[in-house]
Amino acid sequence: MSSPSTASNPGLIRLFGHTGEDGSISLQAIRERASKQLSRFATQAEEELAARQISMPPAISLVSCPGCSLTLENNHPQADDILTWLASNAKISSLFKEVEVLFEIIRATESAGETFPESSCFHIGLTSAGPIAYFEDHACSPRLS
Repeated sequence: MSSPSTASNPGLIRLFGHTGEDGSISLQAIRERASKQLSRFATQAEEELAARQISMPPAISLVSCPGCSLTLENNHPQADDILTWLASNAKISSLFKEVEVLFEIIRATESAGETFPESSCFHIGLTSAGPIAYFEDHACSPRLS
């Protein structure tokens, strides 16, 4: 039987490999994978933004809400350029989604049995100090559509 800090789902095991004698994986392994993917996303995004001469600071806050496309949440001076970049960038959207899924697994594991609001949105903030990722509950606003 898995403890609250391990998982034994076959799909997760294929993703992370076996770490326990019982075939379970540790929550720490999932956290490490999520952190690695967040860094990978940030590196890719920062390279692409720099190539388009989009500056940081100020920070760039990207968000994905249920039923809404990946978009910019904050008022960045180059918001229009960032939105254009996001609209035509399947690779960035895919990398963002990979990070989101990993953080969703962590959140679900840490809060087993808890139901999360349908308005829960996933955010990645790109800052000069490094990327941050978090969930926040809110409805899509016009900018988040």
